Amino acid sequence: MKLKRLLGKILIGILFISATTSITTKTVYADSYKVVTLGADLNSNQKNEMLKYFNVDKKEANILEVTKSEEEKYLGGVASSKQIGTKSISCSFVEPTSSGGLQISTHNIYWVTESMIRNALITAGIENAIVKAGAPFNVSGTAALTGILKGFENSKGGEKIDENKKKAANEEIIVTGELGEKVGQDEAANIINEVKKEVIKENPTGEKEIEKIVVNVTNNYGANLSQEEIQKITDLMNKINNLDLDFNKIKDQLNDATSKLKDVISSDEAKGFFEQVKEFFSNLFISIGNLIGNK
Repeated sequence: MKLKRLLGKILIGILFISATTSITTKTVYADSYKVVTLGADLNSNQKNEMLKYFNVDKKEANILEVTKSEEEKYLGGVASSKQIGTKSISCSFVEPTSSGGLQISTHNIYWVTESMIRNALITAGIENAIVKAGAPFNVSGTAALTGILKGFENSKGGEKIDENKKKAANEEIIVTGELGEKVGQDEAANIINEVKKEVIKENPTGEKEIEKIVVNVTNNYGANLSQEEIQKITDLMNKINNLDLDFNKIKDQLNDATSKLKDVISSDEAKGFFEQVKEFFSNLFISIGNLIGNK
C-alpha cells in the first residue's frame, strides 16, 4: 500500500515537472520581443550572416521573410523599377521598447539613411524601438521599411498598422531619397520633417494650402526645387495630412528628429570645413616645395 502511494507521488511529480518544462519552453518563443525579417531572395548563407549581424538565433527571435510582392505592394507606383530592384534583399531587426524613442542603425545600405527611416516610422505611428536595417551586401534599402513594419506587426503585442500609414511612410522614404539626390540625404530628411511638422500642426484644408507650406519651408532651406519636385512633396504631405495624426502626441518625436538631424548636418559641415583646411595647407606646402625646387 505504501509502495503504491510512493509510486503515485513520484508519478505526480514527474507529470508536474513535465508540464512545467513544457510551459516554460512555450514561453520562450511566445514572449520573444525581437523580430527579424529576411529578404526572401537571399540564400541560406546570407540569411545566417544577417542573423549573426543582428546577434540573434532562431530560438530567441521571430524570424520572417519578406517577399518581392510585399515590397511592390507598398512601393509600386511610388518608386521606379530600378529603385525597387528585382529581388527581395533588405533585412531588418525590430525590438519594441517601452521608452527611449527610436534607436535606428543601418548596415550596407547607401540610399536610405537612419534619419529617413526614423521620419517614416514616426509617420507610421511607431514611438519606441530598437530598429536595424541591413543587407549582406550594398543595396539601396528602399524596401527596408516594408520589413521593419512587418516586424512591428509580428512582435509581441504587435498590432496591425493602418495600411494608409504604411503607404505614406514608404512613399516618404522614396520622396526623401529623391530629394536627397539634389540637396543631400540629411538635408532632405530635415526638409521633409519640417514640412511634415507644419502640415500636421496646421492641418491645412486643401492641396493649395499644403503646397504653400511646402514652398515656404523649402525656400527657407534654400532648396531650389522644380514644380514637379514641389508637387511630389505636396502629394506626399496630402496623404500624411489625411492620416489625422495628433500633433500634440508626436511633436516631441518630430522635434527630436529635427534635433538629431541638426547634429548630423553640423557634424558634416564641420568635417567639410576641416577637409578644406587640410587641402589648403596641403596645397600651400606643395607650392612652397615647388618654389624651393625651382631655385
